[in-house]
Amino acid sequence: MLPNVNIVLAGPMGSGKTSVGEVVASKLGREFRDTDRMIEEITGLSIVRIFSERSETYFRSMEREVAKVIAHHKNLVVAVGGGMTVPEENFLTLSASGLIICLTASQKVLANRLSDHSGRPMLEGHDLKTRLPEILRERRKAYNRIPFLIETDGIEIESVAERVIILYQEQTAGV
Repeated sequence: MLPNVNIVLAGPMGSGKTSVGEVVASKLGREFRDTDRMIEEITGLSIVRIFSERSETYFRSMEREVAKVIAHHKNLVVAVGGGMTVPEENFLTLSASGLIICLTASQKVLANRLSDHSGRPMLEGHDLKTRLPEILRERRKAYNRIPFLIETDGIEIESVAERVIILYQEQTAGV
């Protein structure tokens, strides 16, 4: 793996991908990108509006296109949407351009972090205690295929960011 590859943070919503990614990018002097924000910029619509006015299928097609855009860049730190690595095509595209690290947390911690789940269409109109376990079950296989996992339960954002950086350095050492 080349040392100038992207660092891609994947995992369930509420795991800290964006917060950690911003810190990692700052510490490494890299550009940070959030794929949901990229989709909003491209479409001119919020994620909530994309789901309500277009469809989840449209949103997933936009994720596929954004994965291709990310793959053409180097030295980015990227936070991807919680479902972005579910399609194997996206996973392979992102893997080819960088190191994918799965951030995760216990279901209890995720539920706590997502208690105000406004702006999260996958949870909108659902009982969090019912819907969150369903989403995690649906995505478990996708998260499990990511070779690097960092638990974020009870760990400060700065510490998680340090773990990401150390893992990246270990994987790119001597290259």
